[in-house]
Amino acid sequence: MKENKINNYELCYENLCVAYAKYNPEEMAIKSGAFYDSEKKQFTLTYLGKDYLISYPAGRIMFKKPIQAKSMDETVSISVKILLISYLHRCTKSGLSKKWVPYRELEGVGHAYDAFALRGIKKLVQFFGNKGDLLLKAADKLGTKPYPVGDIGLELQVLPNLPLVLILWLGDEEFEAAATILFDSSASKELHVEDLAGVGSLVVDELIEIANAL
Repeated sequence: MKENKINNYELCYENLCVAYAKYNPEEMAIKSGAFYDSEKKQFTLTYLGKDYLISYPAGRIMFKKPIQAKSMDETVSISVKILLISYLHRCTKSGLSKKWVPYRELEGVGHAYDAFALRGIKKLVQFFGNKGDLLLKAADKLGTKPYPVGDIGLELQVLPNLPLVLILWLGDEEFEAAATILFDSSASKELHVEDLAGVGSLVVDELIEIANAL
């Protein structure tokens, strides 16, 4: 079953690369905030503070600096590859609305909310619900800045056109921990809503991985 899931992700990635190859790279660079090197035929795109090299038109992705990988033989995960290729050819540079909204209020969410809540919000609460200091230490590695809501509110830049806010209310003897993840209301113009559901999970996974390494 796990192998089938991986194969499905690989197929999704390959299909996205086919679509990506049909777009003009200079236009994608302007809209995405990535840098395009026309001689090398590759983009440099920053995701969660790390730079990735993305070839054009093949869509092959690698870390710009090996030191940014967790080990010398680490490759970019298939989930991140899907996200980056999807972002490059789908983003619009529509401009931020400066209005933060929960995922369920984004246009076209529908059935995708359940997966978002399970893999993003629930996971955040389960791991960091009574570990506020650990969350702050992990978040510092991603260059977050404070957001004035909850016991811990954090704003971070996921991609050039895609900021995100994490809010955590810590658990105690009286109340269970709770959390929410907010997007700029323009987010669904930069990524498909199902990709945005994945963003919540990827960000939380990154924080958990950093925390486990501290």
